[in-house]
Amino acid sequence: MLTERGAGNASIARRVTGLVCLALLGLVGWRVLSLGMADRLALERPDSALAWRAGHPQALLARAEALARDPAQTEAAAELARQALRADPIDGRGYRVLGQLADRAGDTDKAAELFALAVSRTPRDVPTQTWLASHHLRRGDAAAALVHLDSLFRTSPRLSRQLLPALLAMAAAPQAQPALEESLAARPPWRREVLVSIIQQSPDVDAIFPLIARLRATAPGLAPAEEAAWLDRLMREKRWPQAYLTWVGSLPPDRLKTLGNVFNGGFEFEPSQSGFDWRFGKVVGALVSREPVEGATGSMALRLRFQDRRVKFDHVRQLLALAPGRYRLSGRFRPEQLENERGLVWSVHCAPAGPPLGETEGLRGDGPWRDFGADFEVPAQGCGGQQLVLKLPARGPAEERVRGEVWFDDLRIVRSAAGPGIPVR
Repeated sequence: MLTERGAGNASIARRVTGLVCLALLGLVGWRVLSLGMADRLALERPDSALAWRAGHPQALLARAEALARDPAQTEAAAELARQALRADPIDGRGYRVLGQLADRAGDTDKAAELFALAVSRTPRDVPTQTWLASHHLRRGDAAAALVHLDSLFRTSPRLSRQLLPALLAMAAAPQAQPALEESLAARPPWRREVLVSIIQQSPDVDAIFPLIARLRATAPGLAPAEEAAWLDRLMREKRWPQAYLTWVGSLPPDRLKTLGNVFNGGFEFEPSQSGFDWRFGKVVGALVSREPVEGATGSMALRLRFQDRRVKFDHVRQLLALAPGRYRLSGRFRPEQLENERGLVWSVHCAPAGPPLGETEGLRGDGPWRDFGADFEVPAQGCGGQQLVLKLPARGPAEERVRGEVWFDDLRIVRSAAGPGIPVR
């Protein structure tokens, strides 16, 4: 009898336990479902998300941000932002919403405090960093603004175009340049893109000159791409002496040994493709290289190979910085069945694209190393920079066809005696 009663009680207990477990599982399942639905709807349909879960922090924040755009909903937006902060104190974006409301009300100091709280908790929030950067720029605090600009460049590189105008203004402002220099000298990951853009796009090259000069003097100086951009800007402005001295100052000691009116005229060093060094272009139908060859003065010479097709060739060139006066261009070449109607010529003209000051005779044929040369004169006005160009002077398509090979070595330009007042160099 007792045994049957005990068995019955145990059965009832198991049923109750099962029902309780089912109820708990149902409650947990509902909570998981409601959380999942709220998470899914929080950003796009915050009202629906809040219907699933009244205290969902992301939905509260999204609703607060939406209401904050309407001046008539200021109080409602502020209350939702405070609720979002209570629901998730680690997320500082609620402070950003409150800061935006304070800023719109004209309380800039209060807004700055709230935005500072927001960035301390959510440093990757773009609107917060943007507001703080603008705020400090308006106050003339370039160093503080750069802290937030640095964060924006690091976390949101896609914003670089929108942020660049602020950096351009800083680069041109003497009072802001020390802070910008310090930031760039730390070599942040965005330095190259920003500095090259500043060099290329600043409307006044004189305004940014002190900044660039200090960065060049700060070890290890400008990176090759930055130096090349600076030289190109100086040359674009036709500041030839300044550009030449800047370029010379960037050369390593072993390259200074080959410094002359033509740099690296024996092609012993790989061209840097910038400044007053050789620039080799690429064109279909011709191959330009420097290679070892028998008979070269050093170990290397310039080699051109033409593939028996029409080529508009002017793809070997070097910028020069010759003073006014008369000069002689000379060099050596070795043709190997080089066939063309007019032959290749070395030409000197005023940069960037003036008429020829002088050029060699057409070089073609086949045979051993031989000399070539030409005399020319640099005028006193309007020709502060020049270009030395190897080209095919074709007058039409029929004269563009070229085949064979040719080597060049020992390119030089020396000053000629031309009467009183023109010294010989």
